[in-house]
Amino acid sequence: MSEESESAEASDPADRAAAPGREDRERPDPERRDGAPAPGVPPVAALAAPQSPADPAPQAVTVVGAATDIGRFRRVNEDGYLALAPAFIVVDGMGGHASGRAAARAALSALVPLAGSRVVNQAQVVDAVVAAGEAVSALPSQATNPPGATIAGAVLADLPEGRTWIVLNIGDSRVYLLREDLLTQLSHDHSQVQDLVDAGWLTRAQAHRDSRRNVVTRALGAGLDQAAYPEIRLVPARAGDRILVCSDGLSDELDDGELATVLGSGMGAQRTAEMAVAAALEAGGHDNVTALVVDLPECEAS
Repeated sequence: MSEESESAEASDPADRAAAPGREDRERPDPERRDGAPAPGVPPVAALAAPQSPADPAPQAVTVVGAATDIGRFRRVNEDGYLALAPAFIVVDGMGGHASGRAAARAALSALVPLAGSRVVNQAQVVDAVVAAGEAVSALPSQATNPPGATIAGAVLADLPEGRTWIVLNIGDSRVYLLREDLLTQLSHDHSQVQDLVDAGWLTRAQAHRDSRRNVVTRALGAGLDQAAYPEIRLVPARAGDRILVCSDGLSDELDDGELATVLGSGMGAQRTAEMAVAAALEAGGHDNVTALVVDLPECEAS
């Protein structure tokens, strides 16, 4: 973005939220093409682990797989994720190195209350995202690019009208739905090229290749003097739904057809998340890449 090995489980309950990462796209390190962190840079710490289908918690109504990778050019992974029912959220840190990691951690820490809770209205989700934006904005920084982050996620809520995916996003991290072999992007990018697509100046295919595709127009923090209100979409949940939440490190490398192929491979959620990240690395791996794959079992949608 021009503002630009799976995580281990954390033992501290306050940290059960994700795995932070993102560096300036203009400064790839040609000496680190194997995805390994540069010497002296610790691996990203996990703030939350994928939830096991066998988890006895009452909120364990989904099967989720999670994978994240530093990419082939980055020195630090500034991506992070929350993967504990009913909340499945990816945060992509901005600002470079420590700033991006700090932004991801601050945002995810503010989102932790959603994990394991019962969500009955969209205000709970909006309030949590606004709190995440406030947490990022409160980070001290003297850097040219203040800490910031994009965010996308799906929260499985019990609304009066029934079980519903509350889809949220700010920036260009994305949420997709695979339903009956049809892939649909549920989130709406807040980016320069998306504005051009909306205005009819670019096609979706052209936007996927456009050099401006990583210039975001909305973010958490990043020096923006405004509350971080997410764009919200409500989607009735159905048995057999497969949700993908990802950072742009995945969607920049794989087009919709390639994503549909991976998601429809017939593999379980964890293996599918790993396959998606591996495919992004094979396609170039220019950025940190994170994928959450969430399956709604047949008995859970009603």
